[in-house]
Amino acid sequence: MKRLTVILLIGLIITNCSVNQKEIIILKTLDQFETQEENERLGVDILNYMFPVFLQQEFPDFTQTDLKNITWQYFIRESDKQVSFRLILSNEALSKKDQITDFFERIVNEQVERQVQDKEIFDKAVKHTEQSLEQLDKGEFDKFWSNSGSIMQNMTTKEDFFATITNREKIKSVGGERVYHSKQYYQSMPNSDEKDFYVVNLTFEKDKNMMEQITFQLENGDLKIAGYTNRLPN
Repeated sequence: MKRLTVILLIGLIITNCSVNQKEIIILKTLDQFETQEENERLGVDILNYMFPVFLQQEFPDFTQTDLKNITWQYFIRESDKQVSFRLILSNEALSKKDQITDFFERIVNEQVERQVQDKEIFDKAVKHTEQSLEQLDKGEFDKFWSNSGSIMQNMTTKEDFFATITNREKIKSVGGERVYHSKQYYQSMPNSDEKDFYVVNLTFEKDKNMMEQITFQLENGDLKIAGYTNRLPN
């Protein structure tokens, strides 16, 4: 019998919530790439999609209790390269099973399609992210800003933007070397009319809770920076 090993679990979980009923739904088998490592990476990419944000946007009538009873996982089989992406519904969330399942199936299918179809774009986005963050490390702000797109330039000025990220000056001395974490495609973003975003997330070897994220958008075929954010230690 194939043994499934839990690799990672993420979701809206409340530890003191007693689980009386639970259903596990296999959403998709991830076997799009040739190697187990690539399929597992795809699982991590989907796992870190902003499900909580878009769940609340899609279902504004859902209560916090509903949301707390929705979790998602990926499993990888030790005997082959397949990864299973699963949805777990408990208690109150089960009464909304069809709505929630349809939502997750749509998002997971879209992510898989984009991660495969746009692999070359994502590879460039990861490379551009590493280069852009190195520019920030070196204080090469003009180079960084020259790669920003219309969204970012319409939202802020170069001077104001760099004034807001002065807290990252010692980021590598605290976190060490950057480590690739995940990437996602977003057809849209909350509070924006713009479409088609590619997001890359990096963490740090000394502190996995630290994070830097760059969001890109294609403009005339070129990846342009649409946003930057970070999560730094207190």
